[in-house]
Amino acid sequence: MKILLIRRENIGDLILTTPLISMLAKDHQVDVLVNSYNMSVLDGNPNVANIYYYTKSHHERSLKAKMGAFMHRLQTTYRIRRAGYDAAIVAGQWNKRAVMWAKLSGAKRIITIGDDAPDIVTDKIPYVQGTSHHIVEELSLLAKPLGCYQTPGKAELYVTADEIKKAEEKVSKNDKIPLYGLQISSRKINQRWSVNHFIELAHRLAEREPCKIMLFWSPGSSNNPTHPGDDEKADLVVEGCRDIDLIPYRTNNLRELMAGMALCDQIVTSDGGALHIAVGVGKPVVALFAGHDSSFWGPWQVPSRVLESMDNDVKSLSVDSVYDKFVDLRTDIIKFQ
Repeated sequence: MKILLIRRENIGDLILTTPLISMLAKDHQVDVLVNSYNMSVLDGNPNVANIYYYTKSHHERSLKAKMGAFMHRLQTTYRIRRAGYDAAIVAGQWNKRAVMWAKLSGAKRIITIGDDAPDIVTDKIPYVQGTSHHIVEELSLLAKPLGCYQTPGKAELYVTADEIKKAEEKVSKNDKIPLYGLQISSRKINQRWSVNHFIELAHRLAEREPCKIMLFWSPGSSNNPTHPGDDEKADLVVEGCRDIDLIPYRTNNLRELMAGMALCDQIVTSDGGALHIAVGVGKPVVALFAGHDSSFWGPWQVPSRVLESMDNDVKSLSVDSVYDKFVDLRTDIIKFQ
């Protein structure tokens, strides 16, 4: 059976769909439709036969670029239609645009989550009630109509040996001391821990034991209207940590971020795409959440500790609480090595 899986959303959403992809690929050919922003996280994934992508129009600034994106979208639609899919899966709860792509594919069956999905959807998975389940568990239900449901496994990202080697060269990795990662960026304002908190945490980790710290952030200026970054915030952290072994690890793309995180022994990050990249490369993580939805969006099947703020803003999480969770997790990791 040929399956088209549609995942239009953010980086984390796509990474958290990889257990479903792995489940489906055991018995079927799985092709995936994604957007140009998140597609590279699937590079090297042996469970994906073909990748289609399109560019969201708001990611293009000029009229010429928008027209180019439109023409590419038409070509992608044609290629998908020609492929002749038996089933199209809209990963996650249904939305109008993703269902439109499924319809355009010409697939015999369309599968998604939502009792209220349009009638063109042939297999409607009921909404999961309650808050005790994880999104990976919810997504895995999409395999049931095809008879290939299993208990979902880990999120899967594949980093090449060459990518790892280049990352190691940038940080001069020393296997005799641990390498920790601090990821300081988040798309949502209430998920951003303060510069001073990161500086203090870095110093406390350095005081606790000889270690090297990698600093990760979204590249670019905060004034960039298309993809605002945290260059200025990173500069402040670097300036405040000149007396310890902290390496600013600037990344130009998602693959470089994946490779850098793959080197780390443990990572601190807020909820978001970077959290799930850390999970996808199998790293222990301390995750900071502004709200109380970590049971749904939290780290999946990696050693982890989670902190949730009481006021919907991670800035209220103290350095003491994050440090204590970090040390507790690290102690457990060493104990079971």
